[in-house]
Amino acid sequence: MHPFTRRYRIRHYELDFLGHLNNANYVRFMQEAAIEASTEAGFSPQWYREHGTGWVIRQLEIRYHAQMHYGEEVEITTWVSDMKRVTSHREYALTRVHDGAQVARARVNWVYLDLKTGAPHRIPEFFREAFQPNNALEELRIHLAKAQAPEAPFHYRSKRRAQTFELDTMQHVHHAAYLSWIEQAYFDAIRAAGHPLESLQPQGWTVVQGGHDIEYFEPARDNDEIEIVSWICELAKVRGAWCHEIYNAHTNKLLARDYALGVFVNDAGKLIVPPQEIVNEVVYGTRLKF
Repeated sequence: MHPFTRRYRIRHYELDFLGHLNNANYVRFMQEAAIEASTEAGFSPQWYREHGTGWVIRQLEIRYHAQMHYGEEVEITTWVSDMKRVTSHREYALTRVHDGAQVARARVNWVYLDLKTGAPHRIPEFFREAFQPNNALEELRIHLAKAQAPEAPFHYRSKRRAQTFELDTMQHVHHAAYLSWIEQAYFDAIRAAGHPLESLQPQGWTVVQGGHDIEYFEPARDNDEIEIVSWICELAKVRGAWCHEIYNAHTNKLLARDYALGVFVNDAGKLIVPPQEIVNEVVYGTRLKF
């Protein structure tokens, strides 16, 4: 195993409305660290262009443990944990530099592609020699261990269009942009249910993101019409999970599916049990305000 470590300082425009590093920006830092790790190993973006190959994401798992703020440094250590015929897992450990706290732990399953045909391409043996995978995949604990699945939860729907600024260098919507779409779909859903975020904060509690397990099936492209279907799929005492399915609204193809873990906290960041009445109204959509 060849771990690679890089530090990044949090810039003000990377924060969310709560003053924390936006969840999608953790993933952008991770991608940058992976590109730098690959480049140091001899496989730069230019190398992939010259060889007509590249990597696309099949699955992203990330568990958030702590928040980061403006001016703080995050240290990202990344390594390859396994390589199969056409897929590879890359691991990420994100640490807050000033106190050593783990802020996130993540894993990405990449697929190696022939860029001309778009078909999976056999991973060359020299990649294994360069990255030396350790074949150890630990449990990231994103999914709730003890939870109840609500019976017949309401399915919220929202639409948007893929924007040019959301595209990556392969002209697909960047994988981190899906997390921004999901975040907005969640806010749209609780607003439609009659409990917008601004109504929860004065009550002294909110929901923070605990993690994502998102699978990507088909790429979204510029100007595609997107429909996101969202519902609360699991509930526990101080945590809950939303499921989000992202479709191409024109073809009805499923583009991605996400399991999003949420954690109920008070103003001091301590775990709390949320009001059951509010939870029920969001789960079942009994106060819809479209």
